[in-house]
Amino acid sequence: MSKKVSMDEIAKLCHVSKVTVSKALNDKEGVSESLRQLIKDKANELGYYMNSAAKSLKLNKNFNIGVIIPMKFIGGGSSYYFETYTKLVVELTQQGYSVLLEILNEVDEANHVLPEMYKNGKIDGLMIMGQLSDDYLKCFENAHLPILLFDFYSYNIDIDSVVIDNFTSGYKAADYLVKRGHKHIGFVGNIYATSSIQDRYLGYCRALLGHHLTLNPNYIVSDRDDKGKFKPFIMPDEMPTAFVCNNDQIAYEFIQKLKQMNYQVPEDVSIITFDNTFYSQKSNPQITTLCVDTDKMVHAAVKTILQKMNKESRYHKVFIQSSLVERDSVKHI
Repeated sequence: MSKKVSMDEIAKLCHVSKVTVSKALNDKEGVSESLRQLIKDKANELGYYMNSAAKSLKLNKNFNIGVIIPMKFIGGGSSYYFETYTKLVVELTQQGYSVLLEILNEVDEANHVLPEMYKNGKIDGLMIMGQLSDDYLKCFENAHLPILLFDFYSYNIDIDSVVIDNFTSGYKAADYLVKRGHKHIGFVGNIYATSSIQDRYLGYCRALLGHHLTLNPNYIVSDRDDKGKFKPFIMPDEMPTAFVCNNDQIAYEFIQKLKQMNYQVPEDVSIITFDNTFYSQKSNPQITTLCVDTDKMVHAAVKTILQKMNKESRYHKVFIQSSLVERDSVKHI
């Protein structure tokens, strides 16, 4: 049987006191983020194990973090949130936390039914991925634990959020098309559905206005209803030369629709989109997209929720930038 590793040994190897090791392993204040991670890495390397039940009793913590994903964001073959959730689980596990997942259906959201893990006090923090209504979020206004919104935000409720800089991403997408000679550019997405789609649309508008191009409302093609349920595209009578699609999956489906109508991409219509998921590479042609560093988003989300749990930060938004991935879906006019 291998020798049990003690805090004294970890302290000696990291050249710190046993008290500092204890603070780092128990996520207490008084230790810098870099030193905390160094100590945790060394503890994992040595095989240090602290009984989670004893630790929970000692610190009056569950060492569980809850995650809510609305049902409407995981249907229709969408993989973005499950892929991101998996990365969250990996990083939170490395920090000594377990993750509890609940899928919220539309009925429970409409009736303001709170997740069981929250009502039963099983979690120390809560992350909400996707987008929920302000009415539902108001249920957490006086919450007794930290809450973080992932990939969306609300101006009406002071809850921390980690989001893509969707306005700038939308600007980059439309600006890229304009600089390749396109003057008639449409947008695919319900601009009332989520904050991310709306911000991407506003960035698209800003780019067109900045180039003194006309915003044509007939070029806006909705992809879903206000509850997030996908619906058939209603194409404009006059087709623009390019579209900004609100995400890769929608762009993929939109290209299939264009092909059914005998339009070729990019010869007849150019497409640019967001997220750089497998849909952008699955498509033929492969789609030019704005890539988001989900690892950076996850790291920022984990750091923020842990800081909130340790009462080390105030309310704020964290914006993550995107970068262009050029493929074959945009024609240079």
